[in-house]
Amino acid sequence: MAAGVTKQATGWRAPQHRLALIALTVGVVVAHLWVTHEVSSRMQELAPPELTIKRMEATYVTEVSLSAPPVAAAALPPPAQTAPTAPVPAKKRKAKPAKAASAPEEDTRLAHADEAASAASATASMPEAALPPAWKESAPKGPAPDPAYAQETPSTPAGPTFVWPKATRVNYKLEGYFRGPFYGTASVEWVRQEARYQVRLDANVPVLGSMSMISEGLIRRDGLSPERYESVNKVALRAPKINVVSFEDSEVVLGTGERVPRAPNMQDPVSLLIHLAYQFISRPQLLKPGNTVELPLAYGKKAETLAFDVMEEDVQHTDIGDIPALRVKPRRTSPEKGDLVGETWFAPTLQYLPIRILTKAGEVTLDMKMEGAPQQTPGDAPDKP
Repeated sequence: MAAGVTKQATGWRAPQHRLALIALTVGVVVAHLWVTHEVSSRMQELAPPELTIKRMEATYVTEVSLSAPPVAAAALPPPAQTAPTAPVPAKKRKAKPAKAASAPEEDTRLAHADEAASAASATASMPEAALPPAWKESAPKGPAPDPAYAQETPSTPAGPTFVWPKATRVNYKLEGYFRGPFYGTASVEWVRQEARYQVRLDANVPVLGSMSMISEGLIRRDGLSPERYESVNKVALRAPKINVVSFEDSEVVLGTGERVPRAPNMQDPVSLLIHLAYQFISRPQLLKPGNTVELPLAYGKKAETLAFDVMEEDVQHTDIGDIPALRVKPRRTSPEKGDLVGETWFAPTLQYLPIRILTKAGEVTLDMKMEGAPQQTPGDAPDKP
């Protein structure tokens, strides 16, 4: 009798063991799937988010060499709306000193001037030869240039006439410090398609991370007019951060979603480099020690006006020789803390390109120094009047 009971108990115990084994197997599978899901989600978070701005591709055909500073040609008169019925007296054609333009209605699209007189007032001080060919017969509307820009262009050019290049790229050696030195590479690239532009800054530090900033918009007679700015910062073992700034006709939408008024000549942190260089080409007298240029700037989280003080000239030692450059140092016009663009050395004998960019933010220092000669695809020669 006892043997029968033991056999029966053993028979019941076997199914229980199988059930326990099945439950353990299911638990392991579920745990494995959960871990896989978590790892996949984490990898997606660490993967750089895609920029929505489609990159303009460029090829390069030459290297930029040292030369006399480029100059902007004197502005040509706007196209006549109708043929004159009688000769205009000479005294009425007499040139007058350039005056600051009044602020017309903001419009980011290329359009014909409403009136010849207002077009002449808004563009008299801007170089016609520096514009893409498509601009020869049209004048975009927009806010008036800052009074600091409303100065006469030198009547006798001292160097080659400036024309917006189709593409330019400056490569940099990057040296930095944060709890120890680190090294990397960086580049600033300009690409133009007709009257549209892109400016892109990329920096990479092996193991530590990378950064990309890109600006897209229109080329206007007073410089660059951004339409969208995007930046992505990737730091090792952290989720990437992306910032987007949208420039509308009268407002700017920051990365936080906040809307702020769009001030005349407002730039983003990367378009600023080319916009300032163009101002110095158009108005070389601005790039003199002691001068200050104020420009509004929109970051990802806020907008503010910065003062750019022109400091002393010094010589930068580069792979293509010793290059005199003037340091332009940003300064806040309000006692706020946060983002601030770096000091930049502009080289007049290298098309006013930025050959060094030094940024200090808290304990972090980034020093970008030009490496090799800039690469370029020149723009089309301006049409003869």
